[in-house]
Amino acid sequence: MPLLLYGLPTALVSIFLLAGTPAIAGEVNVTVSGVVANGTYVFAALCTSSLDPDTCQKGDRKIATGPNVRFTFENVPPGRLAVAAYQDLDGSGSIERTNLGLPREPFGFSNDAGRARRPTFEAAAFNVGSGTSNVNVRLRTLSQAAGAQE
Repeated sequence: MPLLLYGLPTALVSIFLLAGTPAIAGEVNVTVSGVVANGTYVFAALCTSSLDPDTCQKGDRKIATGPNVRFTFENVPPGRLAVAAYQDLDGSGSIERTNLGLPREPFGFSNDAGRARRPTFEAAAFNVGSGTSNVNVRLRTLSQAAGAQE
């Protein structure tokens, strides 16, 4: 009987320690192509549950110096994410839209979602684990996206 009393607390402590161990974070490398190399900013963000800007909180911006811009996001918790990107051609700090809410500046999503119809999170989503995930996003204008075949 004394073994059970000593073994039980040790087992419970082990279970609590393992339960409190966080999942190992990963890294997401994003290459944005189709960039106009004109010194304006390209923005890329990780979206957690939808493509709504409120769920795309972890982001970065870089100056467009070539046709491709690379972003690295570190310490990304494992799960399902999507990437949204755009180029701010007019320097306003946000993507310009028409009266109908359509983007006026080049934009793109992971998995090339939204080429011919409104993008969804599920179409753009990918799994992130504890390793490195490499994602490509191609920027297109609205007219280029409308002419693309899906």
